[in-house]
Amino acid sequence: MLSATTLTAVGAAYSLYYNNRSSTSQFNPNSMMFMNINSKVSAQVSQTIREHPEHEILYHESLSLLEADADSSGLYKNERRLEQTFTVLSNRDFNRLAKRQGRDPLSLKAEEAVALDSMYLKGLTPEYVDTSITLNANGASAEIEFIELKKYNVLNQATVYSTIVVSDELFAKLKPNANMKNIEAYGITNQDKAKTLTEALERMMPEEAKFTSFYSDYARGMEASGLIIFMGGFLGLVFLVATGSIIYFKQLTEANSDKSRYLILYKIGVKKSEIRKSVAKQVMFVFAMPLMAGIAHCTVALYALSGLMLTNLVVPVIICMGIYICIYLIYYFLTVNAYCKIVTNFKS
Repeated sequence: MLSATTLTAVGAAYSLYYNNRSSTSQFNPNSMMFMNINSKVSAQVSQTIREHPEHEILYHESLSLLEADADSSGLYKNERRLEQTFTVLSNRDFNRLAKRQGRDPLSLKAEEAVALDSMYLKGLTPEYVDTSITLNANGASAEIEFIELKKYNVLNQATVYSTIVVSDELFAKLKPNANMKNIEAYGITNQDKAKTLTEALERMMPEEAKFTSFYSDYARGMEASGLIIFMGGFLGLVFLVATGSIIYFKQLTEANSDKSRYLILYKIGVKKSEIRKSVAKQVMFVFAMPLMAGIAHCTVALYALSGLMLTNLVVPVIICMGIYICIYLIYYFLTVNAYCKIVTNFKS
């Protein structure tokens, strides 16, 4: 139980820290994104970024989005009417950003559409594929049919609504009557070290611009995961010491009671080296059983956790298990040495 608790606590805590960058990239594929509601502010943003030579501009894309309402009850298999607002992106603009981000382009025709969902949860969020909805944009309407679901987004999650990509023809049909939004998206180098730049941009941004940045979410994630990993590490260390100490003292107690038996073996000709090998095998069984049981329980628990976190925990969990096993082996060798000293404490 102590081994399972230790490995699960440390593995879960370290996984949050280890996957912080990938999680932030999932929700912030662009280094910075905001709504262009003031051309002067947008010009100041470009100038401010250029004033920070440590952050080279990889790309700058200006996009036009539209907002449309739809009855999405069909997506959730709900008989009650469920109004939802969607952010609609044209096929052309999607391909522009997808190319910048190293993703595959789309080729949509007529009423075809693709859903982008970076927060996809199996069983909780709709599958979209082979379903259809009717978009309403201030009087203009169009029925779309979802042909694919992408479990990512090319837009920063906090700046937009649920995003769908439609064909250029359908986008042009809805555009005249729709509520349009102009978006500025930037990609920069060293985005995880853009504290000064991000703070400068946040000061000049109005609240309605919905400014989002990779660095802001990354920094918050590091602070939160840093605290969690400290608590998990401290808890894990306490449990690890408790586990090792319990086995250590239990074996020393048995060594004192078994000393007379080993003396008999020695008197009938068994060498001390052979006695040591016997002790090592005996103690190994005592140490290995709780370790194997703990790893098995930890694997099941973290497998379930990985499904909830929507991330792969294999690498961080293996790292934590490796460190745990190394410390555990130290207790093993200390126990073997102490055990042998007790049971072989007789004259040659």
